[in-house]
Amino acid sequence: MGGAASLGLAIGASSSASGRRRIRSPIRRAAPSDHAAIACFLDEALGQPAAAALRASIQDPFYEPRDRLLLRRGGRIIAHVHLTHRVMQFGRRQIPVAGLDGLAIAPSCRSQGLGAHLLAAAEQQMARSGALLGLLRTSVPHFFRRSGWAFCGPPDAWIAGTHAVLSRLLDRGLRPSRQPRLHIRPWRRWEERGLMRVYNQNLPGSYGPVERTRAYWRWLLERHAFDQLYVALDGPNLWDLEEQNTQIVGYMAVRGGRILELMTTPRRAKPAVELLARACGDAIEQDRHAIVLCAPARSPLVRIFGEAAGWRQPPEADDGQVTMARLLDPVALLKRLGEEFCGRAAAAGLPRPLELGLLVEGRKYQVEVSRAGARSLANHMGRSYLRLNVADFTRLVLGQLDWATALGDGRVVPSTALARHAGQVLFPPLPLWCPPLDDPAA
Repeated sequence: MGGAASLGLAIGASSSASGRRRIRSPIRRAAPSDHAAIACFLDEALGQPAAAALRASIQDPFYEPRDRLLLRRGGRIIAHVHLTHRVMQFGRRQIPVAGLDGLAIAPSCRSQGLGAHLLAAAEQQMARSGALLGLLRTSVPHFFRRSGWAFCGPPDAWIAGTHAVLSRLLDRGLRPSRQPRLHIRPWRRWEERGLMRVYNQNLPGSYGPVERTRAYWRWLLERHAFDQLYVALDGPNLWDLEEQNTQIVGYMAVRGGRILELMTTPRRAKPAVELLARACGDAIEQDRHAIVLCAPARSPLVRIFGEAAGWRQPPEADDGQVTMARLLDPVALLKRLGEEFCGRAAAAGLPRPLELGLLVEGRKYQVEVSRAGARSLANHMGRSYLRLNVADFTRLVLGQLDWATALGDGRVVPSTALARHAGQVLFPPLPLWCPPLDDPAA
């Protein structure tokens, strides 16, 4: 998962029968001795080699064999799912999240409700682990939608012609220099700390990136889910182990003409432009006529792609994969966001104390904001509230709700004008972005 987990799903078309069938096979947690059998099972269920992906996941520093749930019949594995655990940055707060990956059912056992049965057990295990939010990536969103998972925003991938992007960079003043201050080159093994520093400088105030410890960074780099990793150096191109004379001010991971992650030190625009130019140069050498940028919608580089007549890549271009989320403990998550609510209310000049209720398919929640702080309650609602479904509730909390469309379609119904205004202030659109480099499928 890392922010959003990739999902290899093989469940058959008739899993909707899950709610009407009693599954007698007990769900067991995996042990280290099960890894070989799991690899063979995934090869068969997914129709593709799984040993490399399994080996990479086992090396994840946060990995525990018990986070794999198995169904067996006659001693043979017939269903599998893997849960991952991360800490996501969400504005000024951090949120424990769980990813769901590798949900698969044996071909001979499909259409028996096993997929929904295992998914329900996985959701319970996520909640018991302390995760407040579940995330996954899938090409079969209809299956998860029935269990309360919500589609959360289009993919943040932007595509444009390579020459058009370079032309826009030249128009913006990009010119080669005989003695450049910035140097762009492939990273070296001892520069891991520089990458960590640049990444951590971008974490505060972001929505979606996960916490990366040094062990986790080492795993990401050793997994090598990229063709090339470049660094931007401010100063001479030296073999500087401690960054005493040359400092890393940006980095970029690229795979097959796709920029998976590009980050620079805050308020430094030139390193990002230089790194993008290097990616375009590589693409031209490889005879690639288009380049893809994975970045949040508010990234300055996205504007360059727009000026180059670029467009947002549709989900079907990314193997049909979409990101979905599920609130595992809505009240606890709302409580975690109390500081965010206070800041938003104060910035908008909302009168306080303020109470906003949420009526979600019969369930009641209430957010109370005062000058002393905020609190969230279950089974309370008040006079000013929003009525909405589970999917829109999920998008509301994560800042992925299209307010104009939801109100216009009648999917979100405010009981009062105050409820409508307060809802849009407390739950504004947010640039949620989970870097693809953290995706288990990378």
